[in-house]
Amino acid sequence: MTTDVATVSPETPAGEVASLMVERRAEGVPVVDGEGQLLGLITPDAFLRLLMPNRVRFLDVDLYLAPRRLHQELLREIAGLRAADIMTRSLPTVAQDAPLDQVIGLLGQPGVGQVPVVDGGRLVGIIQRMDVVRLFGGRTPGSGPAPSPSAPEEEGP
Repeated sequence: MTTDVATVSPETPAGEVASLMVERRAEGVPVVDGEGQLLGLITPDAFLRLLMPNRVRFLDVDLYLAPRRLHQELLREIAGLRAADIMTRSLPTVAQDAPLDQVIGLLGQPGVGQVPVVDGGRLVGIIQRMDVVRLFGGRTPGSGPAPSPSAPEEEGP
């Protein structure tokens, strides 16, 4: 779990959220209120949806209703958006003492790349897929480098 989580407020402009995601290489940015209560999450998918044409899926067929405006008009519209306008509000969360199998089950769901960790609704951290991958290397965030496989093992008494 990462506890040093970059967060934004609901009023943060979408452009600032995008810049923060790029700067921190974050796959998701939680949106919190002034008390740290989790309100939603913004992922790269939110920005992709802004650029996609209006699409409806019907009987496994994609129907495009009309082309979206491109270039300057679309960019002006996007520039006026705030975090609250693009965040996903309904998202899975876990408590700090959640069992690992619950976390892995959530991360295994399509479209879930990270799971916010909450305590009474207040954000206390986030678990990303890479955190689970680190378990295979025997590392947790901040634990330092994994031991070298060629290092000699210490013998016991």
